[in-house]
Amino acid sequence: MPLKAVIEGKTVIGPDLTREEWADLKIRHRKGLPVTMACCGAPGHLRVSKTGIQHFYHGAAAGCTYAEESREHLEIKERIYRICTSEHWDTSVEFPAPDRSWISDVYAIRDDRKVVFEIQVSAISLAELEERETKYLAGGIESYWLLDTFPGRSGIITSRYVSHRSPVDDPSGDTIPYIDPSLFETGPENHLFIATGIRSIGLRAKKQTLFTTNNPEISLADWVREVLKGNYRNYLEETSAAYHRKRRLKDLAAPALLQFRELYQRIIRDETYRKTVDRQYRIIKTHTAVRNGKALRKTFDELYVEIDWLGNEYRSCIAEGYGLFSWKTMEHGKSRPFFRLDSELKVRRLQECILKFSRWEASFQSAISSLERESGTGKKRVKE
Repeated sequence: MPLKAVIEGKTVIGPDLTREEWADLKIRHRKGLPVTMACCGAPGHLRVSKTGIQHFYHGAAAGCTYAEESREHLEIKERIYRICTSEHWDTSVEFPAPDRSWISDVYAIRDDRKVVFEIQVSAISLAELEERETKYLAGGIESYWLLDTFPGRSGIITSRYVSHRSPVDDPSGDTIPYIDPSLFETGPENHLFIATGIRSIGLRAKKQTLFTTNNPEISLADWVREVLKGNYRNYLEETSAAYHRKRRLKDLAAPALLQFRELYQRIIRDETYRKTVDRQYRIIKTHTAVRNGKALRKTFDELYVEIDWLGNEYRSCIAEGYGLFSWKTMEHGKSRPFFRLDSELKVRRLQECILKFSRWEASFQSAISSLERESGTGKKRVKE
């Protein structure tokens, strides 16, 4: 149900007319004055909605999509138009592209800034949103979508966001460990903006109120004014910037976190180094030709002390007090460590821990090789 029509060669916006002007126009129309719908050029008529909105409507079988607009769509469009006008923006409704490839619900311009509001009460695909956004972007227009379909479509939007977020994971398909997924959790308007660049907000069309991730109910008037001031755009861009910063830190930390998990498996879970020393000790005990038994025993004692140090050092690095990891109690009651994606400094400190452990591993392997040579058990162990 459009708010705009062409009468006597001039564009007329229904809500701009006084009641007297509207009544006079209706009388003239009944006497034969043609009303042409601006959206499609079809014949139209004048009407006032139950809530008092002066608008136009198509004649029978016009075949125009604007004839299918709901009452809520009409009312929200009229309210946004009035708010933009009251804020001294040059505003129009049902504003078409030069090639008529799109018709925006409300178009507002001031200085060098062009803003479009689109009210989407019916369902719309993500592909359609992206197609329209591409056209607005090409025209240097900021578009804002009021989406009544957020609840039903949030899964699709979130899926696109997750697929946008996930390529930083290991190429083998392994998920990067020690990353708290809640750091990347947000709501549909941020999911959509981060993944596609589309600016949107949740709409409750029947109540004519809006909502975002952090605000369950926002008045239409307040939000439109925030858009016109640039504050809502800043909110989306700041949230996106924070997300990309965390994603960049995740990318940077990913190799070290994968190595840190492997170290956990070798040092704590599997006790690989302790078992290596135990096996070597058993071989030596059963090898009758071993000499310098006292010296070898001292070497083994030193290795066991080193392994104890390694375990304690690993636990120290992953402890909350060290500053690299925080521990979070999960639903099953167990606690899990998550790397703090705070800064590049934290990533460098983690890399330093990895380097320290890697140097210890090289030293350990050298000690085992030396032990095998000294005891003369190297070949025997290889055969076994």
